[in-house]
Amino acid sequence: MVTLSKQDQREMDKAKDLLETASETGFVRSLFFGRLDMQKLLPYPKQDAAEAARVDALLEAVDAFMDEHVDPDRIDAEERIPDAVIRGLGELGVMGLTVPSEYGGGGFSHTAYCQVLERISRRCASTAVLVGAHQSIGLKALVLMGSEEQKRRWLPELAGGRTLAAFCLSEPEVGSDAAGVQTRATLSEDGSHWIINGEKRYATNAALAGFLTVMARTQIEENGEKKDKVTAFIVTPDMPGFEIVSPNRSKCGIRGTWQGTLKFNDMRVPRENVLGGVGKGLKLALTVLNYGRCTLSAGCLGGAKVGLERAVERARSRQQFGRPIGKFHLIKQKIAQMAETVYAMDALTYLAAGLVDRHEDDLMLETATCKLFASEMAWQVADDAVQIWGGEGYMREHGLERMLRDARINRIVEGTSEVMTAFIALMGMKGVGEEFEAILQAAKNPIGNFGRIADFARHEWRDVIVGHAGNGATRMLHPKLAEEGRLLAKLTRQLARDVSRLLARHRTDIIEQQMLLGRVTWAVTEMYAMAAVLAKLQAKLEAADADGRGTAEELQRELTIGRGYCQHAHQRIEQRLASLSRNGDEATQKVADAVLGPL
Repeated sequence: MVTLSKQDQREMDKAKDLLETASETGFVRSLFFGRLDMQKLLPYPKQDAAEAARVDALLEAVDAFMDEHVDPDRIDAEERIPDAVIRGLGELGVMGLTVPSEYGGGGFSHTAYCQVLERISRRCASTAVLVGAHQSIGLKALVLMGSEEQKRRWLPELAGGRTLAAFCLSEPEVGSDAAGVQTRATLSEDGSHWIINGEKRYATNAALAGFLTVMARTQIEENGEKKDKVTAFIVTPDMPGFEIVSPNRSKCGIRGTWQGTLKFNDMRVPRENVLGGVGKGLKLALTVLNYGRCTLSAGCLGGAKVGLERAVERARSRQQFGRPIGKFHLIKQKIAQMAETVYAMDALTYLAAGLVDRHEDDLMLETATCKLFASEMAWQVADDAVQIWGGEGYMREHGLERMLRDARINRIVEGTSEVMTAFIALMGMKGVGEEFEAILQAAKNPIGNFGRIADFARHEWRDVIVGHAGNGATRMLHPKLAEEGRLLAKLTRQLARDVSRLLARHRTDIIEQQMLLGRVTWAVTEMYAMAAVLAKLQAKLEAADADGRGTAEELQRELTIGRGYCQHAHQRIEQRLASLSRNGDEATQKVADAVLGPL
């Protein structure tokens, strides 16, 4: 044992405090520490009864409106959403669902908003994207951080859908990197306005919007030093120097939406149009993207549910070799995977929405994993639906090929799958590395790096780091979920050990080991999906026990699907964790280098 001085002991106590603080972070981040804290997810979010009644009435009205006025094939062919559709959605209250009622909005929760967006996406992905870009990100910064004067000036028109909003972050050399913005804003000599120069691209609604949230780099002074920091500005298309270069039409999918490439040439923006304070734009952008990723998942879910329904319909009705194709095991396999995936998407999406409504502080990884999972799985479900339909699915008349095209963009927008994959792993592992470093420094360990992390954790801190995912974490679960809870607890402990070994082996070079990061991210993502499924099933079982209908057919069907997802996810996660140490990554790198040549 190491003998510590009083000062060293105080430092050690600080390190322990850091570990305890880590246990109070979000659920996903805690998984990296080997902590399976189901209390963070239970009870599964339940909508207020009064709001649920309001939402049901609104969904009925939305369904009727979409059936009567929205023709997704025509929108796709003409590459435009009719103005009458936008106006009609505004009159229904859809364009301002989450805007507070005092500013003309519906005052609905984020959960309610996701329910409506899911329903719209079942009918038309283009329309859902327009609504999402307008409300999830376009006007969200104004709701969250706008001044009272800004809100009263802009929100009523935005909430009514009379003015469209857009969120302008991406640039020719900047995609998902919010901190890498190159558009620059300079304060005028008299201090009355900002002069903005730069270019934005791929901003949904930008070619039609009357209100744009624009991110630009500004110079500020901190502690006597001048620094560049991102600031958010309210921009309108009537400002001198504002130019729409092109509307970004003729896309693969979501053809009804109009993105835009914009140029700002000495554009003068009044000083009072700063959103959230000078230099506060990066935090604002990341916060807004959290909301956007959650609602994008709801859009993915709506399309995936339709894909599953159409696949089941085809598997039952299509006859080959004298029997329905649903009797063939390879088709059964696809249907089972689709059903499990859609159930997990639903559980994740409304868990994330519920956590937003609870105003949880640390949701960055929850919304990121939700977006990554939903966007990738929506694409897989759409592809499988087309496959089950065969040649007929490839024809435009059935709508499945449009669904496939529409689903593809979700893996790119609001953080590409590759960026999100690296981001999730590095953000989670960063915390573990910092905690280990704090412990090592506090103990005056002569090895001042990660080289001995695994050994140190295994001996001195094993119980702290990897011992929290035991029976206590799953004791809250219903007996019918005990086995799945046990598997999740085991995986959580294994993840912590493997993350420790990776940090010990690669130290700061871990940032370059992106194939390893991918395995970590997908292990964590599916663990979070397992937890979401268990939390949702727990709520269903508790309600059934209370009502005395524990053997209801629908409940048994959900248990079969949800437990099936957990069993199969467990197998995939085990394979990913095992391949952290045994893989063909070196051969893959050699092949890529042979093809790419010198870079």
